[in-house]
Amino acid sequence: MTDPLAPLGAAPARAALFLDFDGVLAEIAPRPELATIRPGLAGVVGALAERLGRVAVVSGRPVDFLVTMLPAHVDLVGLYGLERRIDGAHSTVADAEPWRVLIATAVGDAGEAFGAAVVEPKGVSLTVHYRNDDDLRVPMEQWARDTAARTGLDWRPAKRSFELHPPLHLDKGTAVAELGAGHDPVAYVGDDLGDLPAFDGLDRLADDGATTVRVAVRGDEAPDELLARADHVVDGTAGAEVVLRDLLDRLGG
Repeated sequence: MTDPLAPLGAAPARAALFLDFDGVLAEIAPRPELATIRPGLAGVVGALAERLGRVAVVSGRPVDFLVTMLPAHVDLVGLYGLERRIDGAHSTVADAEPWRVLIATAVGDAGEAFGAAVVEPKGVSLTVHYRNDDDLRVPMEQWARDTAARTGLDWRPAKRSFELHPPLHLDKGTAVAELGAGHDPVAYVGDDLGDLPAFDGLDRLADDGATTVRVAVRGDEAPDELLARADHVVDGTAGAEVVLRDLLDRLGG
């Protein structure tokens, strides 16, 4: 396999590296709270953050979860851009705050409909999971659609789940385009539907002249469209770890 992230090693001070969490740095877990970063990989990501112009983890997870997994100097984007920790400062998009009460009500409604065990509250968003019960997929999707239509929230499919968010049109792509601006080259490593907008963000940076690298992590749930759009495909979180360690070696780590 060629070294997918080699372009970042050629100009590390200007380079930016963006990473999904679940399915890239951590194996997909049966329940969200059971996920944990691969052993030793937090140190690798931290070391890369010390050597590259920017390293950020961009995830649907809340920042409060991500901070427990990654070093303090790694930038974090949570809830698809609704939350972030940049240069150590933690913030939530102000326009999301008025939706917090409505989200809390939806969390209660979802718990009554499906049981609290499959509902993941995230403050200004929520996720309902059918990972352990495929029979829940259709009713959960209908519930998400109906709740969005009734409340004005946005809904979207995710990893064997559905999500509700404030209607702010933020996603991984808007985060990558914003935080990647001024960096060259820029790479993103992802594994699922939510990472397709991140590839769109790379497209916008490429239109502005940046060299970009799209890396897809092949797994049981990786969509064909993501694999087709990628410049490079690696196998599972083990493959993602290899390319990150190879980059660190290239940078003298």
